[in-house]
Amino acid sequence: MNALSLRCLCAFLLIAAPLRAADFAAAFLQAGIGTRALGMGSASSAVASGPAAAYWNPAGLARTEGKGLQTSMQSLPLDRRISSASFALNPRGDMGFGLAWLHASVGDIDGRTASGQRTGSIADAANAFLVSVGRTLGPALSVGFSMKIFDQRIEAPFSAASTANGHGFDVGIRYERGQRTTFALAARNLSASLNWKVRLTNGQSSSTEDALPRVLALGAAHRPFDGAVLAVELEHGDETTAHMGAEWTLNPLLTLRGGLRHIGGEERIGLLSAGLSLRPMRSQKLQFHYAYAADPLDAGGRTTIGLEVAF
Repeated sequence: MNALSLRCLCAFLLIAAPLRAADFAAAFLQAGIGTRALGMGSASSAVASGPAAAYWNPAGLARTEGKGLQTSMQSLPLDRRISSASFALNPRGDMGFGLAWLHASVGDIDGRTASGQRTGSIADAANAFLVSVGRTLGPALSVGFSMKIFDQRIEAPFSAASTANGHGFDVGIRYERGQRTTFALAARNLSASLNWKVRLTNGQSSSTEDALPRVLALGAAHRPFDGAVLAVELEHGDETTAHMGAEWTLNPLLTLRGGLRHIGGEERIGLLSAGLSLRPMRSQKLQFHYAYAADPLDAGGRTTIGLEVAF
């Protein structure tokens, strides 16, 4: 198996890890950051706030005062893993900053020759780093910007590692209409690409560039009563789909979530998701998150656990 074939195999496995199978470079980005968005069916651009806003809509960084840290982790079949960590800082309430890291990996892939003889294990790991800022422009409008850096590395026996790196940008807008309704627009992967350097078996190397498709998300959220949120989102990328979700804070201890992802895509009726948050001792400073999402490849559902700390 040559290095180019390894790249294709490992890229497919990382593609299979996100919410749906997508045929483009750095598809692991579709997994997103945190657990709240996953539990609400990925309808997140209008409700994103705190540390996770760096990914979903950086304009949300301007609406959460204080400091916060969030981590999440999920394990999938075929030895696939996705994890994330993000931090947000907003000292005054009108301008926020965010840092985020998203990691995807797959290991213990059997490498074999053309005759089927095992050659050893193949491993693939990819990372995305985000640096974000959000700023209010008056009492109702806020805007945000994120810079993203990518890297990926594939290691195989009897072959030099194949590596890729790249960068891109995200922008977001959020508009508050009164106290209960929010509209949002987020554009991801602007001018984004992944540049591969593949080592060939003859000692030479080849370079290719994979462009990441732009993703445009238009969302809205409404709070019909205190503690409840309804959200919808239309997303256009390699295909056009819709997401919808709901969140209900039952009491200071428990919040429940549910949603449908990718309505109108290959699944047509969408994929179910659900989640919850627990706040020990009814404290807003510490939260444990859980989310479950149906897997589009029928390889078992995706379970994500997370921890969020505000200080």
